[in-house]
This record gives sequence, structure tokens and C-alpha cells, in this order.
Amino acid sequence: MLQEYNLIMNIKHLIESVFLFRKKIVKIIFYEILYMCSYSKSNHRVKPPDNYPAPYYFIYKISKFINSKKISGIVDLGCGNGRVTNFLSDKTKAKIYGYEIDKESYQVANQNNNDDVTIVNENIINIDFESLDASCFIFNGPLYKSEHRADFEVLINKIHESMRKKQKKYYIIGINLDEDKRHKAEDRNYIFNKKNLLKVVVAGPNKRISFFEYQSNILSK
Repeated sequence: MLQEYNLIMNIKHLIESVFLFRKKIVKIIFYEILYMCSYSKSNHRVKPPDNYPAPYYFIYKISKFINSKKISGIVDLGCGNGRVTNFLSDKTKAKIYGYEIDKESYQVANQNNNDDVTIVNENIINIDFESLDASCFIFNGPLYKSEHRADFEVLINKIHESMRKKQKKYYIIGINLDEDKRHKAEDRNYIFNKKNLLKVVVAGPNKRISFFEYQSNILSK
């Protein structure tokens, strides 16, 4: 009975995915097959699909951006099972930090991480950003519900303040910042109104990556 239920849910998820990513569905499918096959050949990269909210096509586009900007340090805020962190480790020269509060997801990510990836089991609100050598911060689904709004704003302000003290230009990459009622996720674009939106990659409704740049010398305290 459980197997039948899981099969039905997987089919439902597949149908939803085709609709949600319909603008880039061919590329989404291509990159999923390509990198799932590639990772399955390595004993330390095999991990659960963790497809929501970042398919490999999105992560590939992120890696291209990071390389073009020569970014040397990245923080994945809510890294889940490590799909984003390991991919970026493979495709960029950056030092990668991943933070995950869920113990089980952290254990999977930490077990499968590459040598230049540091996975930490910690609430992202408690991160000491000043101690990290990073200039790029990836929001991959954390703190999007209404009850998390205050924490989200605290987190953004901590990043702002740490970068202001360092006088560094930095980047924020938002994956699916738009409202998504299926997951009770609120819109989070409002917090980035003062940033320079460099580019957007759109795959369908609520499925997009937004790339922001911020100059620390125009930051307010």
C-alpha cells in the first residue's frame, strides 16, 4: 500500500514539475539526466534527488555566474542534502559553506560532501558571517513562511552588516523568491529592492533564479 502511494505521489510530482518548469522543461530534463548519471558513478556523490527547489539546470546557471564573477567564497543558506554545495564544488573554484538545521539532511550532506565543502548543522540565523571568507549568499528555500519573516529580515541585515564592515561587494542568489502557496511560501523579493538585479533565469511560474549585486559602500546600518 505504501509503495503504491509513493508511486502515485512520484507521478503527481512529475506532472507538477513538467507544468512548473514548462518554459525550460527540455533543459531541465536534460541536465537532470546528465548529472544524475554523472553523480551516480561516484561513491561519495550519491544522494537523494532533493529536487525542490533547485534542479541541476538552475545550479548549472549559478555555477556559470560564480565563475564569471570570480567569486571565491559561497554560503548556501539551507543546503538540504548537499545538491547545490557539491555541484558548485565540482564546477567552481570557490570555497563552499553549507548550513542546514535539519539533522538528517545535514548528515546526508556531510557524508557526501567534497573536500572543499564545509557543512554545518546550525540555524542560519546564528551564523557569524564576519568569520566567513565569502561574498556570495544563496537562498535556496529557507525562511519563506509567514512565521519566518522576522528571522528572514534579521538574517539579511546580518549579511549586510558583515559586508559593510569588510567593505566588500557581494552577491545574493535567490532561488524561487516568489510566493508559492503550495509550500506556504511568501514572496521574499521585497527585501532586495535596493539591490542591483543583474539577471533572472525563468523556467516557469514561481520557478526562477534571481542574481543580485550589492556594493557595501552604499549599505545603510
